[in-house]
Amino acid sequence: MTDASKPSQPESPQPPSTLSELIAAADFDLRWFDLGRRVQPIGRKAAHEFESGAAPWPHPYLRQAWCGLLLWPKGKSAADGQGKTGEPVVWFLRLPLDEQGKLLLSVRDRFLKQLQQALYSPSSDEPRAIGTPAAPAKSLQQALDDSGLMFAPSADKRAVFHAKSARLLNRDASDHYPAARAYAKDPASFPWEQLALQGIADLAVRWEEEKPQLVKTLPRFATPALISLCQCLESEAIDHQIAEALIRRAEQSLASDTPDFNLITAVVRGLSHSVAVGMRQQFLLQLLQSDAGTHGEVLAAIGSRCSEDLQQPEVASAWLEKLSESQPQQTFNLLLTDLLFLPQLRNILLGVLRNPERPESIARAFGAFLQPTGK
Repeated sequence: MTDASKPSQPESPQPPSTLSELIAAADFDLRWFDLGRRVQPIGRKAAHEFESGAAPWPHPYLRQAWCGLLLWPKGKSAADGQGKTGEPVVWFLRLPLDEQGKLLLSVRDRFLKQLQQALYSPSSDEPRAIGTPAAPAKSLQQALDDSGLMFAPSADKRAVFHAKSARLLNRDASDHYPAARAYAKDPASFPWEQLALQGIADLAVRWEEEKPQLVKTLPRFATPALISLCQCLESEAIDHQIAEALIRRAEQSLASDTPDFNLITAVVRGLSHSVAVGMRQQFLLQLLQSDAGTHGEVLAAIGSRCSEDLQQPEVASAWLEKLSESQPQQTFNLLLTDLLFLPQLRNILLGVLRNPERPESIARAFGAFLQPTGK
């Protein structure tokens, strides 16, 4: 006869099946960011669906998800963040995607196993805290390094990520922000050489607060300072007034005897997320009809940052024509492969590429692209 009063053995907890679950089990909050074409937050629902393999990454770039993970202790406010236990932790991960843009679950599971081994004591199911003296810092860092998934963002993306993260955590801007703000108020009163990129990024994420000054002073920004600002503004939905000031600087350069294509490229990036869609597309068409339309960096900036504009057949056709006329086949292949991976753009580009009335340069480049050795 079975002893019904005998207590049943407690079930061991299920191991985390996603990165978010593992981090939550370690008593940390988490926010996902995309760092592919620009720096932008990813909603919890979209991140969860991506991690579980149910949905593609919202913003693939070069067939990978370029992720920034911001972790901070649960229940910690900005004021708590001054101590060691309140400091946020940042991971930059480059996750490979399948043909549908979804996470490769085998890569996810292998990475989770590596982190679990680093975070959990062999004799306990309780995770050790991340980023504290009690944490297995060396083994955790080793697991991250061994994963092959870590990447180092460009300096401008890293600066924007930190600026956005500080705002999310209700923290003050960096110590470099006052100098950038002083420069934006009066470029002649502060040497641009002393500006730090982090201060410029702090200025960019606060463009709405600083707009009255920026609209007046952008025409007087030194070119290097303006280039850095544009690189940071590509992650901001700037309005028509800021967009117009940037376009005016680019047009002045185009009209000169020696156009500065680095500046023009930066302006394309700075405009790429603006709400001034019509103004931007008119500017892009103007560029593609000028000498700038044969410049590799300008064409690459349009291809990598302005995918929304390439959904317009007129812009897509002008861009593909200049790209096929002026750039090596390898460049054409790289940019086209990336853009054909975007569902919202694929059919539009294929419509231009297969149009019987397409320019000969597009027909030739697309034919080479389709060859087995062309990709």
